[in-house]
Amino acid sequence: MKNYVYVLLLALIVLLIVPSCSQVENPWNKKSDSGDNGGNGGSGDSGDEGDGAVSWAGIRVSSYGMEDAYGDDNFPNVTKMMKFADKMQGNFSGSTGAFIWIVGTVSESNWSCRLEFPLSKEISHVSGIKWDKAESYLTACDKAGYSVWLQVEPGDADLVELATEVMSHYKDHPCVKGFGIDVEWYKPEGTDGEGSPLTATEANKVLKAVRKINPNYTVFVKHWDEDFLPPAKNGFIYVNDSQGFKAWKDNTALENMRNEFSYWAETFAPCPVMFQIGYRADRPIWKTFKDPAKELGQYLADGCSSGNDIGIIWVDFTLNEVL
Repeated sequence: MKNYVYVLLLALIVLLIVPSCSQVENPWNKKSDSGDNGGNGGSGDSGDEGDGAVSWAGIRVSSYGMEDAYGDDNFPNVTKMMKFADKMQGNFSGSTGAFIWIVGTVSESNWSCRLEFPLSKEISHVSGIKWDKAESYLTACDKAGYSVWLQVEPGDADLVELATEVMSHYKDHPCVKGFGIDVEWYKPEGTDGEGSPLTATEANKVLKAVRKINPNYTVFVKHWDEDFLPPAKNGFIYVNDSQGFKAWKDNTALENMRNEFSYWAETFAPCPVMFQIGYRADRPIWKTFKDPAKELGQYLADGCSSGNDIGIIWVDFTLNEVL
């Protein structure tokens, strides 16, 4: 009887000390073998130094961003796109090459989501196209061992239906690790460009839906304001796409950028976080570095002391300037 009581007490202690985003349970801790608007946000002020470990390093890919940087006639082919991820991965020892790949963009005329592949069925507030823009790139990512999250700008479309359509379409690609929601474009009408807050209930429905397709899938949620996202929970990754940092409170713009991302990591600890960097609005910051993608990314990672897995993602708008 005494031994039974000891076992119960031990089990209770374990339940109390294990965080919601357990490092043991998260499949993203296993390294692979092979038009965002931001905010000035940043209410945090963390001066602590972290260990600087970067779990993923890569780029954000959108049709509009790539076309903006390279033009329609010089859109990066598969080989060039893989080199981007390879170079980013090489910047951070022990990291996995990664992509945030936008496969669904919002229409501001009717707030629908346009998926860049043929639909399997009719879905309210969702349209598709006749050919698949991402297929050949994802096949290359499979071979290279990169990790890819497929993002949508949902508009007024149902998130569960969107997630099911996207993840079912690409489920045969081992590179695909999960689904992404840009909350800035979630029910955006009348929100002055901020989108509508994503509740924990809605987010959990999406996670449940994608894990019916693959139990290892994760869901990332993205915004520049933590109040628009659900609380930290296992299965979610929290992406910050802030931009336009300025000097204030005796700090330089660079210091404020670091403080904001550090605060973000603390807010959602111990869950993984990713930082989208490289916006044109922050060119005065990253142009001061000789190798911006590497040096700025490492500087931001070093500012995080909360133990999260960290992703450094360079945005497509300025890839032609840094990679």
